[in-house]
Amino acid sequence: MPTARLVVDFGLVVLIWLVQLIIYPSFRYMSPEQLAIWHPKYTTLITLVVGPLMLAQVAVIGWEVVSRFSWLALISALLVGFTWFSTAFQAVPLHNQLGAGMNVSDTIERLIQVNWSRTVVWTLIFLLGLVRKG
Repeated sequence: MPTARLVVDFGLVVLIWLVQLIIYPSFRYMSPEQLAIWHPKYTTLITLVVGPLMLAQVAVIGWEVVSRFSWLALISALLVGFTWFSTAFQAVPLHNQLGAGMNVSDTIERLIQVNWSRTVVWTLIFLLGLVRKG
């Protein structure tokens, strides 16, 4: 299962860095009308990618905590909990505001700022997985 963890964690870390450095900033270059067309498509498609990865991460790290307990595994699990909390209570509401066309420019900037914490945390989870593997 350690290899599965590294694959899932790596997938999420690559994805979050793409979102942080390319996808969210690209929203700045769309008119509100263009964003209104693209954003619902984007959120549906990205959910098809990130949803299974996030669920897999819960499964592999949960398995690690239960079957091969270590403090690194527990810390990883707590960090995964943070990513879920941040996604549900920060990112999703901001995406809902974008979808509703509310304060588009300010909401994009807030989304980019809020996403830095998820970017850092998913990177830490990946690094903890590397340390655990080694």
